[in-house]
Parts: sequence; structure tokens; C-alpha cells
Amino acid sequence: MLEPQVWREAATQVFSALDNNCHFAMLVSFINFFTSILATLVVFAVLGFKANLMNEKCVIVNAEKIIGCLNSNVLSHDLILPHVNFSQLSTVDYTEIYGVIKTVKEGSFAKLGLDPCVLEDELNKSVQGTGLAFIAFTEAMTHFPASPFWSVMFFFMLINLGLGSMIGTMTGITTPLFTVCCCIIAFICGLLLVQRSGNYFVIMFDDYSGGLLLTVVVILENVSVAWIYGFMQDLEDMLGFRPHAFYFYMWKYVSPCCLIVLIMATVIEMAISPPGYNAWVEELVSQPVGKQ
Repeated sequence: MLEPQVWREAATQVFSALDNNCHFAMLVSFINFFTSILATLVVFAVLGFKANLMNEKCVIVNAEKIIGCLNSNVLSHDLILPHVNFSQLSTVDYTEIYGVIKTVKEGSFAKLGLDPCVLEDELNKSVQGTGLAFIAFTEAMTHFPASPFWSVMFFFMLINLGLGSMIGTMTGITTPLFTVCCCIIAFICGLLLVQRSGNYFVIMFDDYSGGLLLTVVVILENVSVAWIYGFMQDLEDMLGFRPHAFYFYMWKYVSPCCLIVLIMATVIEMAISPPGYNAWVEELVSQPVGKQ
């Protein structure tokens, strides 16, 4: 919550759903809020489900390592607690065994190659950005009941999300010919994002061309409308009544200040943390390619 990027992405989400009709502005804001709450519940539920599955798989793999060490007399059977059943080994039992072995075999513990299998560690490994949708969610849905149905519904939702974002972006362009030209140019540029290296370009555009520039545009729009053009009379003509003075001060003073602080914090963070990306280095992979 203290990272500027979180607030910038939240602001970008709100900007992408703005409506030109002032009658629905409040409704759109509430829909955004409740949608974000629902999305949070769904995302973390899926990530928790996936982390729990990976943690159980970790326990099974390491239990086989322990059994192999017991059979080869590397470990003594006295180290295994009496109530432990390796055929149905729970995470709690494995944690106890792991702690006992680590204490007794402190000098040669690293050679055993055992992992702690902590659920919190699996949660911290959760991917972000596009990997969240195309890797984490996709893998988790393969374990759902009726997984083909949920997979189709999930990617159908992604298509609708993309169309909704595109329509929200293009609604400000009223000239049909210019709209068609913009769509064609955007389609050609989008071909770059579906290449094998497209994920790197997606991250670059998302971080530096999407949210950041959109925040700058909104700041300029806010200043131009609230300080140069004036808007209270137009709102009175559209609504039939003059809005409360609270909205005047919010639009003219509070909103620009918040946006300026947000963009300054984002620029400072970008200056402190140079841009980078995660790359696949096969030599650094602990497990052979194709195995899990």
C-alpha cells in the first residue's frame, strides 16, 4: 500500500472506466469500487488455492527424499516421529520432521536437499502482471472442478476486458475516419506484443506508456477544465441544479494536488529503481527443464 505504483495502477483503472455522462459518474465510481473488492477476493482466493497445491506437492517430493535417505541409512529411523504416516503426510507433520532433521543433521543438512515447504513462501512466489492471468490463473484452473468451463469463462472475461478498455479509450474520438485510422495503427502496433518477446514489450508499455502517460493526461485535463475553462455553470445546465461547493474545491484543488503528488512519487521511484525485466536463464534453473 505504500508503493506509488499501486496507487498509480489503481488510478489508471479508474481513468479507464470514466464515463462522459455526468449523471453516471457516481454510479461508475461505485461500480469500480465494488468490482475491485470482488476482483481482490477472487484473485487472492485463486492464488491461495494455487499456493496450497504447490505446498502439498513440495511436501510429497521432499517426503520421497526423506524415504530415500532412510532406505539408504543416511538418516536414522529414530528421527521420524511415531505418529507420522508418509503415505498421508500433512504439512504440519512434515514441518516437525524437517525441524528435527535440520537440528540433528546441522552439519550435513544442506546435502540432503530438503525444502522447508512453507505456505507463505509459495504465496510470495506469486507472479504479477500478465503472468498472473496467463500463468498463475491458468495453472490454478486446471485443478478446478469442470476446469474447461472455468477456463473458457476466464479468457472470455479477458476478451471483454480488453474490448471494454479499447472502447473506453476510443469514445473520446468522434470522427469516424480518424477512429478507424487509430484502430488500424493500434492493431499494427499490437502485433509487436504477440511475438515471442512480446511479454517484455507489454511490461514496458504498461509501465511507461499506459498508466504514467494517462495520469499526466488526466492532470492536464483537470487543470484545463477546473482552472482555465470553468465547469460549474456547464454542470448546472446539464444537471438542472448547481453542484455543492464540495465538488468545486475537490476538482479545483484536491484532485490536482493528489495527482501531482502521485506522478512525482512515480517519477522518483522510477529514478531510484532502474527499469528491468525477468529473463529466463536456463543455467540458473535448479530443476531440469520440463520437470516440476
